[in-house]
Amino acid sequence: MRRRSTDLEALTMHVFPRWAAAAAVVFLFSPAATATAAPPRPGLNSAYLGDWGRGGYVHDANDRGDVVGALNDENVNPQPVLWPRNGAPVRIDVDRGSPAAVNNRGDVVGDNWLWSDGRVRTLADPSRQMRSVDINDQRQATGTIDPDSSGVAQMFLWQDGGFTTFSPPAGMRGYPLGINNRGQVLGYLTDASWSVRHGFVWHAGRMTILKPLGGTVLDPRAINDRGEVVGYSTVAGSEVRHAFLWQAGRMRDLMAGHPTESGLAWDVNNAGEVVGNIGFKAVLWRDGNVVDLAVPGLYTYAREINERGDVAGWATFPDPARNRVFRWRDGRVLFSEDYSTEMGLEVSGIDDRGRVVGLIDDLVVPPRPVRWVAGPSA
Repeated sequence: MRRRSTDLEALTMHVFPRWAAAAAVVFLFSPAATATAAPPRPGLNSAYLGDWGRGGYVHDANDRGDVVGALNDENVNPQPVLWPRNGAPVRIDVDRGSPAAVNNRGDVVGDNWLWSDGRVRTLADPSRQMRSVDINDQRQATGTIDPDSSGVAQMFLWQDGGFTTFSPPAGMRGYPLGINNRGQVLGYLTDASWSVRHGFVWHAGRMTILKPLGGTVLDPRAINDRGEVVGYSTVAGSEVRHAFLWQAGRMRDLMAGHPTESGLAWDVNNAGEVVGNIGFKAVLWRDGNVVDLAVPGLYTYAREINERGDVAGWATFPDPARNRVFRWRDGRVLFSEDYSTEMGLEVSGIDDRGRVVGLIDDLVVPPRPVRWVAGPSA
């Protein structure tokens, strides 16, 4: 199981919900109007996941197509919900906390609870302050728990009712991002000013620190079941960001031939295929080679990849300015309908059938969880 995190999440996870961080990315990169090729006809049909008339949010999706998030109740308070891969939303009966993640068995974890087979289990004493972020297929969960005597929150691995806690190095703060099926916890470390950030992989009591390619900032984004980590790092003497792959203890600059151009790696599947961007162009790194996905658009962003190699993301078009969700499969691109660039748009995942899940928010009506599915003739 892979953990994929949103851009800006490292800076906003303690303030804004996950959808707000991802939506901010779309707003930040809305284009000026310049000429570009017309996009293909839509081939992805949007289907609202179902709500109670007051909107909702998406937090995570698993490989088989289950989605977790929250729907607003009559008091506009978000209530945890599981959308099965087929069927109506199921309310998760807990009294606090939005869901953080769902594994491939359909287990859902929240701040201090685990929902499994329709039953809720409390992870720790209810008086303890916890923030869970992920759960793997072995029902191991990770997150942060009560601050220690120094005021720094401890990180934890939870399994079968037991906690293993671990702390960041002195002078740093640590935040887990996810956990793979080998029990390896991925996260990042930061100093008090947030000017220095490193990644880490913690496993069986040992923390391995992932240092930048030469600058001061490294932000991990995803880990696969082989323990390979992707993300981005600043380079020496510059604010340029390069996509990286950390593999077998070695850091690799995926953009070594682009010294002045920034890029990001967002996700990696268990075959080691990496998706992200070089500049504003969506790309795939496969076997050490860069594959231009050739997605039409002025700006294109590859965000998610599934185990069969399908890629999901979005593209921005001018004249008039608009965004479209896309799915790339074996060189063929399918697009959703048009969305205004003033609309918040999040792509949260792609399951192993190639169905894309995310969120749209036009800032007028409440945000709507959406699944984009290829049409029968696509």
